[in-house]
Amino acid sequence: MNPWDGIRIALSGLAANKARAALTILGIVIGIAAVISLVAVGQGAQAQVTQRLRDMGSNLLVVTPGASFFRGVSRGAGTSANLTNDDVAAIAQQGTLIAAVAPQYNVGSVQAAYGSENTRTTLLGVSPEYLAVLNWRVAQGRFVAEDDLTNIAQVCVLGAGVAEDLGVNPASTLLGKEIKINRQNYTVIGLMAVKGQSGITNQDNQIFIPLTTGQLRLGGAGTRTVQAINVQAASAEVVDLAEAELTAILRARHGLAPGGASDFRVQNQVEMLEAVEETTGAFTVLLGSIAAISLLVGGIGIMNIMLVSVIERTREIGIRRAVGARSSDILAQFLIESTMLGSMGGILGIVLGYFSAQALPRLVEGYTTLVSPASMVLALCVSLAIGLFFGVVPAMRAARLTPVEALRYE
Repeated sequence: MNPWDGIRIALSGLAANKARAALTILGIVIGIAAVISLVAVGQGAQAQVTQRLRDMGSNLLVVTPGASFFRGVSRGAGTSANLTNDDVAAIAQQGTLIAAVAPQYNVGSVQAAYGSENTRTTLLGVSPEYLAVLNWRVAQGRFVAEDDLTNIAQVCVLGAGVAEDLGVNPASTLLGKEIKINRQNYTVIGLMAVKGQSGITNQDNQIFIPLTTGQLRLGGAGTRTVQAINVQAASAEVVDLAEAELTAILRARHGLAPGGASDFRVQNQVEMLEAVEETTGAFTVLLGSIAAISLLVGGIGIMNIMLVSVIERTREIGIRRAVGARSSDILAQFLIESTMLGSMGGILGIVLGYFSAQALPRLVEGYTTLVSPASMVLALCVSLAIGLFFGVVPAMRAARLTPVEALRYE
């Protein structure tokens, strides 16, 4: 029996029981569609976050405080208050491979109100350099200026989503108006361009105020600490050297002994990209693994139906054996049939998964999906393998039947 005869016989067998064949491949269709769409969600999230980080430039360094301790127990990285305005000034003055320094004071979650509307948002105290170092752009108005820092001015720049949350349309009507932030009056001087989502953080749901205003008016009199120092290296080629120089400056300022652990952490863009890709990659694998369980169920369905098919077609097998068909021919016939069930389910599942992935961003705002050709090819190969693997047992059972016992079967 040549392969074309096997395919023709398999198609005849499937056509004879269309409803049963359709129900059999349904499990594969659902499984493949789930894998395609969920992996697309994971890959989309990875691509989105990676692009956000790349948009900041390849020469960004971020310094964060080390861990604080309470009764000998670490409170975790970033909880210490050991980075100050003096550290920022030292980096800017002594760094020969550093182009710009942008300190950041995280006030945290605050209540912003305008008129009868209010919203919960994140408040950051920043310097004018923050705009260029973090690759932000002002859509209307202006950003924080040096005079604002000197005068400890109560001015603010709103993220693209804050005005919308405050029920103001168009957002430009807020320019020059006062809003309340934790019951303090701040004049709106600018509106930021849309920045989008970065991981779990909505970057458009932020308000920026002068660094000194955040420290002294919301952090308390005498506050000079910062939660992050964003540093722009002179170029992408000298990032490692700039990181070493930056580390040396801070260790000298903090009086750390040679060879001892640093009380701060420096992350460069490459490390952040690797961390994000590792995390989102694991997330994608998890989503795909959960969806793949339904493929196992679909494969078991193929095996059960093929076993039923062998029983129903026992006399047919006997006749074919009686006229000269070999055991290998019977084995090939049923393997081709089960593989065709798997491949048809795979093709339909890929189509359904692709359109589901394309529809998801339109149904759920903020989601980005990315369907790669590699995932579709892999899904088709998996569906073929499932059909072949779960068809082995029924095919072997059919191949073992002798002509006499098959023809005597009632």
